[in-house]
Amino acid sequence: MIVLKFGGAVLNEQVGFLSMVDIVKQRTDKCIIVISAFSDITRSLDSSMQLALKGNIDSAMNIINDVMTYHRNLATSLSISATILETGFLQVESLLKRLLKGISLTREISAKTRDLFLSQGEEIAVAFIKELFISKNIESHVLDARKIIVTDNIHGHAKPIEYHIQYRLQEDVIPLFEQHDVMIIAGFIGSNEHGETTTMGYESSNLTASVLGSILHADEIQIWTDVAGIRSVDPKLCANNIPIRKISFNLANILANNGSKLLHHWMIDLPKKYNIPVSIRNAYDSNGEYTLINDEETSTIPTIFIVTDSKPLHSQALLTIITTNSDIIHSLYEYCASKVNHQIQLSTFITPYLHTLSLNDSLVQDIIERLHNFIEDKHETSS
Repeated sequence: MIVLKFGGAVLNEQVGFLSMVDIVKQRTDKCIIVISAFSDITRSLDSSMQLALKGNIDSAMNIINDVMTYHRNLATSLSISATILETGFLQVESLLKRLLKGISLTREISAKTRDLFLSQGEEIAVAFIKELFISKNIESHVLDARKIIVTDNIHGHAKPIEYHIQYRLQEDVIPLFEQHDVMIIAGFIGSNEHGETTTMGYESSNLTASVLGSILHADEIQIWTDVAGIRSVDPKLCANNIPIRKISFNLANILANNGSKLLHHWMIDLPKKYNIPVSIRNAYDSNGEYTLINDEETSTIPTIFIVTDSKPLHSQALLTIITTNSDIIHSLYEYCASKVNHQIQLSTFITPYLHTLSLNDSLVQDIIERLHNFIEDKHETSS
């Protein structure tokens, strides 16, 4: 059995959905498919709440109209029966607009309301994928994430409770594998012990996949995205990026805790505990390069650059560099010394190979390109 996760980076236009269908059809094992909201739907829903909070109800409602139009147009482009989906669409639309009116009147958003509101992106997505699979002759069964992913009470950043989920899987999911080869479940959402909808934070569909795959002792947890695994640097920042073919759970945890966009900060804990391999794969090139994360410690630590926003209002960025390359470290100090007027803050005492810089975001691409040249010269990679 394998767990496959597909998120908004893939599920945003027709070609991505068809790529997912091909990947699912090629599998030979039973699988659970974790689905997150399409495209940037979650952020759009969040924006509509913020507008309603400020009393701009018309603009908030327009965003909901756009969200529903997007899904309806997508169904048409994929030749999915709009009649079957429309009832669900109308129910979600009605709930969202009713909640927006309440937010606009009270000028407040409770954490509970926010989670219920944002969860609707996943609700639409799962129903949509179910119908897509039917249209492509893939038999599947939908699991309700709120009945399986039991979390604590911290709305917006809820943490899964392992022993509760283990019980639910044992009782309610494992028996279903006798009848179904493919099951679909929403990522990102769960419920607390009182049955209230919770969400686990942005990009937490990867966490859902890792929890399910680990507790079910899957052969592999596959995260399908739009890049060919973990790279030495975000391809958008440096075209000559280098593939990182294999990393250990320990290094993956460091990446996850320092802002890697591909790894949720809690998602490595359970795969490490149960020794379940995790792979980061490109949905648009299913047989191409990918990154495997497992318990094997590599002899060398590959150089990886991670960029996150530090202080967006002040155009500051946080650059994390993981490296044991002495040339990069030496050049890093020289670069910082040459930019004394740019107030670069450098820390190199976190671990022997983890370095962080807070700097003006206009300098980020420049320093990455300079330092990345040392990797290219040595063809540094992991194997």
